[in-house]
Amino acid sequence: MSPRQISKWDGSTPAQLKQRWEREHVYLYGRVDSTNDVARALAEDGAPEGTVVIAREQTHGRGRGERTWFSPAGSGLYLSMVFRPAELENPTLLPVLAGLGVAGQLTAAYPDLAARLKWPNDIMAGDGKLAGILCEAVWEGDSPRHLVVGVGINVKPLGPKAPAKVASGATSLEEATGTKVSLTVAADAAIQGLEGEMHDPPAALDVSRLDSVDRMDWLRDRRVRVTTETADGPVRGVAVGIAPDGALLFRPDRGALRRVKVATVELEP
Repeated sequence: MSPRQISKWDGSTPAQLKQRWEREHVYLYGRVDSTNDVARALAEDGAPEGTVVIAREQTHGRGRGERTWFSPAGSGLYLSMVFRPAELENPTLLPVLAGLGVAGQLTAAYPDLAARLKWPNDIMAGDGKLAGILCEAVWEGDSPRHLVVGVGINVKPLGPKAPAKVASGATSLEEATGTKVSLTVAADAAIQGLEGEMHDPPAALDVSRLDSVDRMDWLRDRRVRVTTETADGPVRGVAVGIAPDGALLFRPDRGALRRVKVATVELEP
């Protein structure tokens, strides 16, 4: 069964949001499996770049590597956008670019937030996970047919139904800023941030972007455990930065500096 569109979200109608965000294609849903899945289906049907999909709730929200994203009704922003880049020379960099754009716009809206990037696809506030990014491209040969970028932002406290493991490491915009935050303002930041970075994504960070990433790098100089798909177990060491191509720069306790492109990274207890 197709998800049902709704007539209002956060007090606004689709027509009002189309005017606010200056676009013709804004889709609002009550409950969906995943906004990325809905956006991908719309893209396959020809939805143009800039199409926005928002849901009040996701029943199977997901992050990188099919990890689940707790998405209770009315608590967070669950938004996906369609992009149609001519080229995607470096897909590894996409989550870093998207995170840079969204974190920058959230901090512009709430200067005391000081949002940071946790490689490869999370946004942090203090030591709590505030948001996650999921980039999914569909290819036709060597060219991208379309790119869908999903953003999940914890806007309000997750509440007592949140799984303990999620609640222990999460924060929200309202908790981090000490103010009431509307879902619409969070959506403003997400849309502006994504459009600023994802319309024509570069293959590498330029000097300006690299400086911003360096300032926002939450893992930098911290002891971490890095687990790759090919490793027998986690490797311990220090995260020392993010390279221009989006790779994590990691100095293990034994051995030379490594460039890590796909891995799970955790702080060492």
